[in-house]
Amino acid sequence: MSGVGTGKDDSESESGLEQPLLPNEQREGADQEGDDLGVHDDDVPASEGGVGVPMAGDDSLPSSAAAPPFTSRGELAAIWALGWPMGVSYFCRMAMASTDSIFVGHYNGGDHHPGDYLAASALSDMVTTLLVVPPLAFNQVLNALCGQAVGSGKKKMAGVWLQQSLFWLGISMLPFMVGFFYVKEILHLLGFSDVICQLAGTYAKYNVFWPIPNGWYQCMRFYFQAVGKPRPAMYNSIGFLFINALLNWVFVFGGPFRHMAICGNWRGLGFVGAAVSLSCSRCMQPLAYWLYMFVWRRAHREFWPGWDMREHTWPRTKEFLTQGVPLVGTLVFGAVVGQATTLLVSKLGTDAVAATTAVSTATVVWAGAINAMFSMVIAVRVGFHLGRGDGAAARRSFWLATAVVFAMLAVIVALVLPFSWQTVALTTSDMSVVRNAARVLPAGLIATLLGVLNSLCTGGVFSGQGRQVLVTVLSFFVDIPLSIGGVAVVILYFHADLLHVYLYGVAAALLELAIAYAFILASDWNRYAREAQERQAKM
Repeated sequence: MSGVGTGKDDSESESGLEQPLLPNEQREGADQEGDDLGVHDDDVPASEGGVGVPMAGDDSLPSSAAAPPFTSRGELAAIWALGWPMGVSYFCRMAMASTDSIFVGHYNGGDHHPGDYLAASALSDMVTTLLVVPPLAFNQVLNALCGQAVGSGKKKMAGVWLQQSLFWLGISMLPFMVGFFYVKEILHLLGFSDVICQLAGTYAKYNVFWPIPNGWYQCMRFYFQAVGKPRPAMYNSIGFLFINALLNWVFVFGGPFRHMAICGNWRGLGFVGAAVSLSCSRCMQPLAYWLYMFVWRRAHREFWPGWDMREHTWPRTKEFLTQGVPLVGTLVFGAVVGQATTLLVSKLGTDAVAATTAVSTATVVWAGAINAMFSMVIAVRVGFHLGRGDGAAARRSFWLATAVVFAMLAVIVALVLPFSWQTVALTTSDMSVVRNAARVLPAGLIATLLGVLNSLCTGGVFSGQGRQVLVTVLSFFVDIPLSIGGVAVVILYFHADLLHVYLYGVAAALLELAIAYAFILASDWNRYAREAQERQAKM
């Protein structure tokens, strides 16, 4: 309940972080196209001409006194410069997935109704999401680790963390991909109809190609975002949003070929065409990004230690796994909560699953974009300030970003509410699904708003503080009982309808948010600043 352009990206300075956006004020005039992390010259290691970071042999840690003063205006400028490309990137990537759902929901061919196709794709995604989520923990930690590395002046450590992430994600993803071939059997065990199981099983097999390329793409994106180079991923995302839509048109409906006799008036692959288009897009997208950032622009040079196994010492590997492994449990718990909720809702019938999917499709693009944008920005900025030894600035940065997010979400909810029917009608042509989805959309919007605010705490500030174990504990002892347990009681004991399930989701999200804020208010920010500096210094 992310374009590939000329050999030199005009939006980012080739000088790396030598002419960055200041954290306390935005530079005037045209000189605003540098990197977006918000690093000041004082943040450059003393060996490179800066101050505030100790030279080799200096046992002292950099203090916040050496950093430029924190100002709300300057922090907002840094958050915006780093965040809006992330938001656009995530918006486009979620729009790609929503495009697939929209094409599926409007497909009238074959022997089934659009609602059946939509429900089957949702249940297929339910199982495959659970399979691909655990390895993604090894790229989620990059925002905080790379942000802390740059903030403490040890910039090449960001490349070490990226290499660790690529290795562990690729290795751990392989065994989970086997499950893509058994989605039909898994859904049969859960009691779904033969028709839905057959459709979902076929759909899942065409999605098996993209998990590792997509995971590596996220590794590269998070790495460049954390070091202040988020815009190329945004351009790449915008380009592939349109490429994916074109591929959907071709693979689902036949595109222009359905009107060409020379092609036998080919009418596409139908239902599975959406999965084929997504696999093509998510395999081509990381290749284009790697060729541009690493091969053509070589934008990684300043933050890259080279391919040297001696860089991957046991202390570094242990620290990476210490941050990453607990996050596996967190992501698994989160995925289980979301998919188990879908499974429980299925007890209300196929129409309820389709309606839930329609609501999710109508909200995930903008809510997911804002969530990803600010969760990642908070993790990077909090990690950056803590890496500099300024706990107070990290705390103020979080609350500033939270206020901005709340205002944005409140405006969006207010704009969408009067057009509930029209909004969900964009996702499917099945009027019974539209009717059910429009009825629960208002409650879904409020629950989404509260869920995003909670994610800023767990995926943003706690990640930036290095408190991955806390996130796992909250997921296990708060999120799962309230979500799975609560929804189960509402559906199986009280026999509530879909609307009351969504209303319960609002209450549960509000309680989770209150608990997360309690931990943040009790945080010792100076302690986490010391720990962040020591984490990078000892490496």
